[in-house]
Amino acid sequence: MQFCCLHKNKLIFRILPIMLICIILVGCASKKEVPVGTVVVEGDAAESRAFFTLEELKAMEEGLREADYFSLNSYGTRKYFHFKGISLGYLLREKVGLKDHASKITFIAEDGYKVEYTPEDVLKKDYIDEENPEVKYEMILAWEEDGVEYNPEIGNPFRLVVGQKEPGDVNKPYWVLNVKIICID
Repeated sequence: MQFCCLHKNKLIFRILPIMLICIILVGCASKKEVPVGTVVVEGDAAESRAFFTLEELKAMEEGLREADYFSLNSYGTRKYFHFKGISLGYLLREKVGLKDHASKITFIAEDGYKVEYTPEDVLKKDYIDEENPEVKYEMILAWEEDGVEYNPEIGNPFRLVVGQKEPGDVNKPYWVLNVKIICID
């Protein structure tokens, strides 16, 4: 009887490490590595978790936007930048889906910098340029600035860009460079 219990204990000590290694490997394999040039859209209020590569976003012709965005920073500097990208309203409504209880959308850069908006802010189609009141803008995820695409070797090639809500609105601090994650809660 003692021999039987001793044999079972040895067997457990041989199998246990193998089982632990298998559990660790399965757990690591289930986490999807996000390659450079990809933006992740996730969160409790997203219909599904989605990954979009730069090439996939460029292929969404209906959602493409290109315009000169006016910026005003906290020092009073005024400048125009020409951006090309995808309408965030289009991306979130048509490709991801927002649940009814969505209350905030957070844009997170690779370095951890983040800004938070309401879904209404993100879906808004009438941001302004105080110097040209006839122009209306959407919030976009840009991959090109002034005719030059962002370099993925320097950082994730996406920038959140938004116009002004009203004349005098300091909007440039809310432009997020190297967006990696869009979290919808």
